[in-house]
Amino acid sequence: MDPAVTLVSAIELNQVQAPVALYLQRLAPSSRQTMRYVLQDAADRLGVEDVAIDDFPWHQLQPGHITALVAALREDGYAPNTSSLYVNAIRGVMNQAWQQNLITQDHLLKVRAVKAGGGSRLVKGRNLRRNLIRELMDVCAADPRPQGLRDAAIIAILYGSGMRKSESVNMDLWQVDVAQRSLQVLGKGNKELIKFAPAWAFEKLEAWLAFRRANLPEGVSDDEFLFNRIRRGNHITRERITKHAIYYIAKQRGKQVGVDIMPHDFRRSFITRVIEEYDVSIAQKLAHHANIATTVSYDVRDDNERRNVTDRFLL
Repeated sequence: MDPAVTLVSAIELNQVQAPVALYLQRLAPSSRQTMRYVLQDAADRLGVEDVAIDDFPWHQLQPGHITALVAALREDGYAPNTSSLYVNAIRGVMNQAWQQNLITQDHLLKVRAVKAGGGSRLVKGRNLRRNLIRELMDVCAADPRPQGLRDAAIIAILYGSGMRKSESVNMDLWQVDVAQRSLQVLGKGNKELIKFAPAWAFEKLEAWLAFRRANLPEGVSDDEFLFNRIRRGNHITRERITKHAIYYIAKQRGKQVGVDIMPHDFRRSFITRVIEEYDVSIAQKLAHHANIATTVSYDVRDDNERRNVTDRFLL
């Protein structure tokens, strides 16, 4: 008997997962929770409340349903990018439904034809200048707790390489090459990327790792990952730090220097500085953006800098 036939016959139909489950499995862990929330909110808005997204009949959605969802999001003041997130999530589920022969290709094409709507919003976030980064390094250096060394290393790597917070959280020791000053990360779309950081950023990272190793009990091996959770009492756990903790660190350290900081501001500032000092094509390569328009959208030079340019237009 053909092994393939045996394999297929051994799979019960009730073991085949729902399209939404297959779609979510394709996503990176960092995106899975966000898209699950988006799909649950979409289901609620479509009038099927209190039903888990795994039980929602996604394959029965018609283009008109998605158009109505987009209109509802617009009425509630959602930004165009957010509407696109909802539409793309539904498209992803419907694509899985088509692969499972739950809908026809014609049905799928009609769904794909629905647009999220045009428009844009002003870019949020701020440009963290070099003097502000120095201030952040100073407040971390003044912190006698283990958090001081750890937070300085996190900020240095985020700002120095322009990586995303999820990438820094998931990094392991083997992905760090001190000699080459490079960091191998798993980026969006499950792509392996090489990022580079300046020597001063690696000095902060090495200082943290040396401190962590020095505080391990004799005979205990080092952790595989870069950044640990630190509990009350300054106890360095053997647990990997979370994205939420990165958010808290950025907010807390920003508050110490009198600035409201979001973790993504470090990436925005990295890209903006490369655009300022080199050009947008170099920034695109370092940010690993497929589209240069995405890189341009990260330019967060403030209104004063743009105003100074127009002030030079004298009569």
